[in-house]
Amino acid sequence: MPVVTLDVTAQASVPDLVCRPKPVPNPVPPVVAASDDPLVQPDLEEVEALRREIASYEPQAHQATGRQQADFFRRAMDPTQGLRMALWGDSHMAAAFFLQELINLSGLRPDQIQSAVIPATMNRPGVRLPARKTCVSAGWSYDAAYRGKEAAEVPGPAMVSLVAQEPGALLQWDVRNTEGVAVNKKLRLMFHQAGQPIVIGVSVDQGEEYVLTLGAEQGPAVVELRADKPVSTLALRLISGTLRVHGLGLDAQPTTRLQFDVFAFPGATGRSWQQTNLAYLAQWFPNNPYQVVALAFGTNEGNQKNLDASAYEDGLVQAVKNLKTVFPQAQCLLIGPGDRGVLVRKSSLKKSKSKSSAKAKKSKAALRPAPAPKRPPDSVLLQYSRVHQSINDIQARVGEQWGCSTWSMQRAMGGQASSYIWATQNPALMAHDLIHFTPAGYKHLAQMFAKDFGWNEEIFKAGNGN
Repeated sequence: MPVVTLDVTAQASVPDLVCRPKPVPNPVPPVVAASDDPLVQPDLEEVEALRREIASYEPQAHQATGRQQADFFRRAMDPTQGLRMALWGDSHMAAAFFLQELINLSGLRPDQIQSAVIPATMNRPGVRLPARKTCVSAGWSYDAAYRGKEAAEVPGPAMVSLVAQEPGALLQWDVRNTEGVAVNKKLRLMFHQAGQPIVIGVSVDQGEEYVLTLGAEQGPAVVELRADKPVSTLALRLISGTLRVHGLGLDAQPTTRLQFDVFAFPGATGRSWQQTNLAYLAQWFPNNPYQVVALAFGTNEGNQKNLDASAYEDGLVQAVKNLKTVFPQAQCLLIGPGDRGVLVRKSSLKKSKSKSSAKAKKSKAALRPAPAPKRPPDSVLLQYSRVHQSINDIQARVGEQWGCSTWSMQRAMGGQASSYIWATQNPALMAHDLIHFTPAGYKHLAQMFAKDFGWNEEIFKAGNGN
């Protein structure tokens, strides 16, 4: 891989980044008036009746459990170096509440936790990165490998790139740690070298701009910035050409016990791992840097009422094969989607309660209880629950076949229709859309995951020196 080295001078007392304001859309989108019959969460009595039907038809013991090991992370841990883990996923992981709780449960100090890459998912709504601040000006667009062949042919670590053609397009990073202290003497700008020369301007700590003409062989490339002392901020300006930025690599810190690289993007699917250019992608990960690699997809694949289960399984097998090709020595983990509910019109609640009341009276009048249903309960409230159950079952099966551990968020929640129950908790664990979770919900999921896989303070203490 071509590497352009640039010696730069770091500054002291660097001011905080100020992002360039983006132009206001014109015309401004109109404000949508509130509906007289809004979408709301369904009646809880109907949900409870539905869950009883589910339990009678499909006992919990018959559901696929996948491969879970309480010693998973203990076995993956390097006693001297700690744990190095990478995760690719969708909006559930991009929000970072789940991952932040895992970090809290590790018991490590902030200086012992690091991400090796700030991916090109920066500043995308719904993405929270472990960076003090980042700025993306107008003129940049996100190009994700799960959506198109071009991005899949030239993937960055996160399989998402920032692309610009407009001169003056600007990216900025504040690479100081959470306490505002500069710690990185070396930064690696990861980009795609196009067939035509690219001219960029680079400035460190808001100092002078260095102009570089990049014209090496087409493919993955790096501009490595080396400073005499730790750098606080970096600015990248496009002067001419087409620039595809994959991310910013950070300097390895000697105190790190947990390297957690999160490559998640709202809307993403496992398709990125199915169709990616493995030879290109693998160049970002020399020397097999991770002990654990995880895929946390399924919610967006399940955004259809009639899932082609066979096609999904074939695609997942290909994704897992590719993952194991790039990281042959790492333990792999598949994290399946949570339960998903359906919102109903408010006016339908009265009708539903009337039907439930009539059904209850009829039940009391019956001489004997009705037999257990011989087929799955047929309800619109389960249309996505069933799809997510199928996805989690397939992940468990594929994981067993290919040596990957698996964990189903849906099963951890309580199975089908559990999203409705989570939404009624205090505080609510499910967001109003019945797809995503609240911060409290993600925290609770992380705690259950940690218990199932043995993620705790004890495994990080060995060789910690504390």
